[in-house]
Amino acid sequence: MSLELLLRRMRRRWRGRAGALTCFVGAVRGRSEEGRRVRHLHYEAAEEEALSSLRRIAEEAEKEEGILEVSLHHVVGDLRPGEEALYVVIASRHRKEAFSLLPRLLNRIKREVPIWKKEVYGRGGRW
Repeated sequence: MSLELLLRRMRRRWRGRAGALTCFVGAVRGRSEEGRRVRHLHYEAAEEEALSSLRRIAEEAEKEEGILEVSLHHVVGDLRPGEEALYVVIASRHRKEAFSLLPRLLNRIKREVPIWKKEVYGRGGRW
């Protein structure tokens, strides 16, 4: 899955009806919060539950006033610094609805979706 593909699909579905297509891309940083060099991040998921949770979060968000569609995609496996881990694409009537929704979506994804991240360093790592 790519951001370009998600955007292309949304553009096609909502052309002429959406006033905004808002995107968020979560990428892997090269340094940990403590300043350690990160070789890669390893993401694991309870896949069926994760997909179900992402779908539920998107469907609930789509019930909000002005939100037309929400697409969520999280990568699992190993990702190096600079690679993309999360895509959020929101089609909305106006930008304000999407900008208001985005931080709430990100918080729900972190809190509710069974995806775990391990930072891998030169020596060792941390979940």
